[in-house]
Amino acid sequence: MVRVNFQEQLNGRAARMPRWAAWLAMAASLAVGVVLFLVAASLALILIPVVAIVGTIAVWRLRARMKAAGFGQPGPFPPQGRQGGRDEIIDAEYRIIERDEAPRP
Repeated sequence: MVRVNFQEQLNGRAARMPRWAAWLAMAASLAVGVVLFLVAASLALILIPVVAIVGTIAVWRLRARMKAAGFGQPGPFPPQGRQGGRDEIIDAEYRIIERDEAPRP
């Protein structure tokens, strides 16, 4: 097994990075981060509409094939018609209950 002792190469003390090098490294990493963000945002602006259009076309073609196969329901829910044209009316009487009123048995 190979072992490397970095402390021996640095004469027993940790190396210190110059201040200008640290600022340069931070500026470079910030620039790389901004470039990566801009590339990702531009790809999203291009790909999101393309995927939406392709998905819409795929759904349209799938519905046409399903309708040709006999599964052509116009909507997800069946239409509900009135039964015999008769309306049902529910009637009730309401009254205000006071706080100090005794409960009814």
